[in-house]
Amino acid sequence: MKITVKVLACLLSVLLLVSVFGCAKPETPVDDTTAGAQTAGDTVPETDEKDLIDPKLPALNWGGEEFHIMYNGNDLEPNLDFVAEEINGSLLNDAVYNRNRAIENKHNLKITYQFDSDSNIVSAIERAFAGGEDIVQLAEVNQNYSMTMAIKGNLIEYGELKNVNLEKPYWYSGLLSGSSLKHKNYFAYSDANVHAFGATPVTIFNKTVHADHKFDDLYKIVTDGGWTHEVMSGMVKDVTADKDGDGKITKDDYLGMIANTFCIDCFISGSGYQMITKDDDDLPVLNITDEKFANIIQSIVDLCSVENGMFLVDRTSTATEAREYWTEHAITEDRALFWIGNFKCVERLRVSDTDFGVVPIPKVNAEQQEYKVHMQANIGAAMSVPKSAEARTEDISTILEDIAFMSNQSVMPEYMEVLIQGQSIRDSDSLVCINIIRNAYYCDMGFMLGNYGVAILTAMRNVVKDNTSISTAVKSQEKTFTGNYKKILADIKD
Repeated sequence: MKITVKVLACLLSVLLLVSVFGCAKPETPVDDTTAGAQTAGDTVPETDEKDLIDPKLPALNWGGEEFHIMYNGNDLEPNLDFVAEEINGSLLNDAVYNRNRAIENKHNLKITYQFDSDSNIVSAIERAFAGGEDIVQLAEVNQNYSMTMAIKGNLIEYGELKNVNLEKPYWYSGLLSGSSLKHKNYFAYSDANVHAFGATPVTIFNKTVHADHKFDDLYKIVTDGGWTHEVMSGMVKDVTADKDGDGKITKDDYLGMIANTFCIDCFISGSGYQMITKDDDDLPVLNITDEKFANIIQSIVDLCSVENGMFLVDRTSTATEAREYWTEHAITEDRALFWIGNFKCVERLRVSDTDFGVVPIPKVNAEQQEYKVHMQANIGAAMSVPKSAEARTEDISTILEDIAFMSNQSVMPEYMEVLIQGQSIRDSDSLVCINIIRNAYYCDMGFMLGNYGVAILTAMRNVVKDNTSISTAVKSQEKTFTGNYKKILADIKD
């Protein structure tokens, strides 16, 4: 039976409401004094799902003042969390536009936004705090820079944003424990953060190539819990072949898997391993000398090796054309089975005629219990409130909560419809896999401390790309981290 886009979107909206991003609350105990009071003729009014999660916050009156947002992004992967100048017929644009206007009308304010680089936004916020200027009420920068601002004390902790309820399903609560400092959170994600969600790693597979090689049903492998490096590796080996007969594998051949070095981050996060754990004070502790971590990296080295059939474009070129479009073209030309990308890649593919599907990043092995995934630390923007805006903390918390709730009702469902509206991903199995991915988030500070010289990911990318010594890279990072740890601790504000 063919499932239409609208049906899938409706199904997804239900899944969004019961997503494990929000912490489930215990059921309300039955009041024995009223039990059985209902008569046979009574009707019980249905509870509206929207009403269950609506924060029901009062309207503010900002007197038409600006609610100013500074946000990051780039031309290749633009941040569209708030940017919508007018209604233009695009699902996501129109949902964002209408959400913005609803916030403005309710609270009598004007949403303004300013694009800049992460580093420039951080510098502007630091200057504003030092100078006592309230120039921005909401900042969106990636995790690396969000963590830098948190460490340096330039952000308001979410515990002080009293009208924000991070237990609500429109907040991604599964990411909080890994990104906290001294049991406090300074940045968070909600259903408003379509930019960050779009940067979520996924495995895109070409259904035509998959069918031609008569592989087992990949969706069933995933839902049975058997999607692992070993299973992927076997398929990759079978597909890779010298299409043009020149005696070597190039970007124009048959490729079992194609990706840039971003895939190494994805495979690490897919393992669920915490490269940085926490001590009793909730402070970072490096955790890369464990044998388990070495085994995970070795498994990724083997999976991504030339001999295994992986075409890692960075071994040939690091130009944007290579990193972004060699990968896409291999899929759209039905020459590649797997592409490790993100949901933004899915957006690009949906306008093509390619028959493709989406599944999670594979587990390391059969012993791994759950599929895991991170939000891309160097792209996806988190929501934070600058310390310079603390005079209006209560108002900002009200506006922020309404933004998250209204986005849950309109923006995220429309974005999900954008993902599934392409003719090739209108199948219920892809929807199931997307929901598996949505419920697989965790947070590892090991992805976020590059600004402090703890570049674990850079070191591991080089290990996998060049097949160099894991132990040497780990020892180097351990030494570097030890040297920088005191600075991190000194910068962390109470």
